[in-house]
Amino acid sequence: MLRRGFLLLFWLILAGCQAINPTPEALRLPIRLLSFWESQTGTLASADEAQPFQFVGQAGDRVRISARGTASLRLMLEDAQGARLAESAANLEAELPGSGVFTVVIQADQLAQYEIVLEYTDRINPADYTATPRPTLTPSATPPYYVRLGTRIGDLASGQTRTGIFAAPEERHVYTFRGQVGDYIGAAMEAASGGVDPVMRLYGPDGNELAVDDNSGLAGAAVLRNVRLPLDGLYSLQVWGRGFSGEYRLRLLKTQAPLQVTPTFLPRPTETPPPPVVTPTLRPAVSGETLLDHQPVLGGIERGGDFDRYFIALTQGEMATFGLSLPDDSALRPRLELYDPEGSLIATATPADSNAGGDALIAALMAAQNGVYSLFVTGERGSTGSYVVSFGEGSSHADVTRGLTMPDQVYAGEISRRGLRESWPLDLGEGDVISAAVSPLNLNFQPVLELAAANGALVAMGEITGGREVQIASVRAPLTGRYTLRVSAAGAAGAGGYTLVWRSISLAPTVAPPPGIVPLLTVEDAVTDNRYLLYPFYGQAGTRVRVRVMAQPGSSLDPVAALLGPDGAVIAEGDDSPEGLNPSFEVVLPADGFYRVRVNGYLSIGPFTVTVEALYDVSIRP
Repeated sequence: MLRRGFLLLFWLILAGCQAINPTPEALRLPIRLLSFWESQTGTLASADEAQPFQFVGQAGDRVRISARGTASLRLMLEDAQGARLAESAANLEAELPGSGVFTVVIQADQLAQYEIVLEYTDRINPADYTATPRPTLTPSATPPYYVRLGTRIGDLASGQTRTGIFAAPEERHVYTFRGQVGDYIGAAMEAASGGVDPVMRLYGPDGNELAVDDNSGLAGAAVLRNVRLPLDGLYSLQVWGRGFSGEYRLRLLKTQAPLQVTPTFLPRPTETPPPPVVTPTLRPAVSGETLLDHQPVLGGIERGGDFDRYFIALTQGEMATFGLSLPDDSALRPRLELYDPEGSLIATATPADSNAGGDALIAALMAAQNGVYSLFVTGERGSTGSYVVSFGEGSSHADVTRGLTMPDQVYAGEISRRGLRESWPLDLGEGDVISAAVSPLNLNFQPVLELAAANGALVAMGEITGGREVQIASVRAPLTGRYTLRVSAAGAAGAGGYTLVWRSISLAPTVAPPPGIVPLLTVEDAVTDNRYLLYPFYGQAGTRVRVRVMAQPGSSLDPVAALLGPDGAVIAEGDDSPEGLNPSFEVVLPADGFYRVRVNGYLSIGPFTVTVEALYDVSIRP
């Protein structure tokens, strides 16, 4: 802090030459809309906070602004340039000097709830002509507060993806949705074309800003995760391209419980080309041999009326799938027959009755008893030709193997026929922790996601989390080697396209491994002289978070950060860190609710990036 000592001495010397105000203005919360004859309510956490309201007035309008609350209040009226027009303790009257947008600022001498009303003094309230009761302290969205946020595009339903276009650099779009207390929402905005740099803000039914994000997702996508809604009513998502025109995609997901940690909320706009399919060399079949799990063999019916028989060992209650496909030059009209250990026919299949893209398929059969089952292959109407036959545990019988995959890449895959399974190899080190997600692209396909070790042993299975997406939240690799992410259709009941993404958190061989990271807030901004900036996010009790503010390279900014709790009190703050002037601190959140990061510059201004990251111990599986 030696540098700061010189700066302080400089300011003291300067104070002898000119008057300065070392105390910054009260923190101004996000601007809210104030309409004539309508009341608005809110809460001020302390005397250090001020709530600005804006309204449109005409020259000569005579207005009255009244406020009441649980503590002493102060009102200030400003014009569009910020010049102070009037000031009063609780009731303020003025004649507007011109036409335009005016700002009313309300402050309290301590924590306070308040109600504020804007009226004309020379006109009658239109509501007085009806029996409509006077507005109460209940938050109101009429007239809709979102008119000040931008152009309303429409409603956004849970699970829906909307595409929009910013035609002008400063254009902002607004999407609304209905929410109830206790609902959890997630939202993601990603660029689709042009230079769009996604920025997204969530507003509650009372017009308060609840959460903001800029770059928490892949490829600069804006992502909000597991935000618990505090009120019943109409919520708004404001989206902006940060001054760039182009196309974007926006998605909303509403759930009754928080989702598990996932590697990404939406695929990045540019998908990684899928690795090539690895074509296996088929082993010639020997009639009478035992089929092994997901190991197809190449057989053939050489004479009309002949048959081939294969054995499969199953355990009671085990699910198995059996399939047969034909090479392009085969004239065989195949028929599969499956017999139980007692010799009873229990299932048959032909391509005509299997709906499997030309394959004969016995799908997801549950073994009724222990023993060796028999699978017969014959050619109908004396037909002959070659075939590929296979058996698999679960809801698939044959693998389509892709090339090696990399973390943080979005891969496009497709289950082209019922009963197939796509396998995606990945290399992991012992102790690596990965998460993975599969998102289906059509309605008749519910994917199954598995992680298998090099020897085929199952390491983890994915869970369905909202809609039809399947995720493996967090799993540790027990050994170093090549693993496989396997995607199939539940019950072999469908087929279709999907996207796959996985993320790895490599652990160093230390006593205290580095934490896993889930970004909650990432915003790029700039601070000016004597200003405080606030960035809201939702946090859950017991979550350990890391707050960092990093001045952008080349900037002279010396940032200071503080974390404000749901009640507005400072629960943690930081100035410098061991790495330099950029503050970085960790804290365990004491309660569920909406938190805010406060940022200002210490006798300096400039651009910065603020991040909030949830930290979890990768040695403990969630």
